[in-house]
Amino acid sequence: MFLKKSSSLLLRILEHQRTEILKFRKCHSLFGVKELLQREKVSNFRILQAKSSDHDMAVELIKRHYLSEHIMVRARRMDLNDRALDEYLISMLKQGNTLYAKTEDGEVAGVCINFASSHVDPRNLRLYAYYRQNPNTKDLLCFIAQLQETPNLWEIFKQPKIFEIKMLTVLPEFRRQGLAVLLAEKSKLQALDQGYKVIRMDCINAHDYKVAERCMLQCIVKFPLHKLRGENVPYIKRGSEFNRCVRVYVDARTQADVPDKNFVKHRQMDLDSLIE
Repeated sequence: MFLKKSSSLLLRILEHQRTEILKFRKCHSLFGVKELLQREKVSNFRILQAKSSDHDMAVELIKRHYLSEHIMVRARRMDLNDRALDEYLISMLKQGNTLYAKTEDGEVAGVCINFASSHVDPRNLRLYAYYRQNPNTKDLLCFIAQLQETPNLWEIFKQPKIFEIKMLTVLPEFRRQGLAVLLAEKSKLQALDQGYKVIRMDCINAHDYKVAERCMLQCIVKFPLHKLRGENVPYIKRGSEFNRCVRVYVDARTQADVPDKNFVKHRQMDLDSLIE
């Protein structure tokens, strides 16, 4: 009789502990603790700085594997064979912050376009978009410009330039090997080495935010695409299948890395007021 009571008590204790562990995993994040702490299994990739001779390769890979999956491109069924898009991508590549990965055999496995932007860049991009002939290209560039200043991190963190992990893609045959995290980490280190205080990564698809969290970036705002509004900016309808959540991740190392709570609250209210 005593043994039966003891075993019943032990089972109740174990069940209680299991419930508490499950609660802890849910409250921590979208990942479990073990999943976050364990190291990614990264194959032998070499991370290189993209030179001018690599620009054509980088543009081709970004268009084929990143822009082809972009939410606006899919919603509009865009044809990416537009010289204006090539010019836009090359303008970012010319800054010299883009990284790419090669295998031991010399095959390109992934590209990460990084760009240090100032507060005038979204305005310049809108101006560039205004003179494009293709309406889909114009809409895509205006969408990128609006997203770039939502929220306005130059104002929040009082910085002249923000380092953006802008476009990150890994070729399908090299995915699930930790390469995306490796490229993002190297980009983050590059930004810190160059003295940038704020690093930004915008995440729209279902995998980008996992990369950002593994790189220990902090999500400062999350909103659905139908709330993104601005002058000449195309919008996604609330009920559209393409209405995804945008997560803005940041690594800030400034005196203002914890912005004024009232200021952040007002910025989030501004986002909330953009509901159609």
